[in-house]
Amino acid sequence: MPKPSLRESLLEAGLAEFHTNGYAATGVAAIAQRAGGPKGSFYNHFASKEELGLAALDSYGHSRRLDMLRDPSMPPLDRIRRHLAYLRSDLARHDFTRACLLGTFAAESAGSKAISQAARAGLEDWVDVLTEAIEAARHDAEFSGALPARSLAQLIVDAWEGAALRAKASGDPAPIDNLLELVFGSILAADAEKA
Repeated sequence: MPKPSLRESLLEAGLAEFHTNGYAATGVAAIAQRAGGPKGSFYNHFASKEELGLAALDSYGHSRRLDMLRDPSMPPLDRIRRHLAYLRSDLARHDFTRACLLGTFAAESAGSKAISQAARAGLEDWVDVLTEAIEAARHDAEFSGALPARSLAQLIVDAWEGAALRAKASGDPAPIDNLLELVFGSILAADAEKA
């Protein structure tokens, strides 16, 4: 496997630092040190911490695998289940020491309008794609809940953000597991005749 470029190393280091310390408390020097390069080399690849933050959000957004929610080879509820299980496994891979970077950045980046907007846009993209999957599940009669699909998607995303934060704070997956049980046992429960 080829050695990653310094830009890639800086991006990975930035992601790790942002997950650990948040956006505001992360400095360029710490990112450069973690990447194994001098602080000055950071500016050869990124004009600012904000530019790196935007690149980190973009990279993180791709890692969330929203494409799973659009996979036509699976029933819609299975897509949602698979997607949320993937996100849980990603948190577990880091021993529940990380929460969702979109939520972290959205909550603490008031000092950077660009970061705040990008984080909110990432969360809205997630709601949009989840809404499509919920609508497809309802169309396919996998469940018949009365609430609008978008409201359900917003509830799931908002609850995920809170559960991920609680899992990070405690180092315990229980908040995520409780949410998944609630989502598939109640919120998006399959109709009794289908189950």
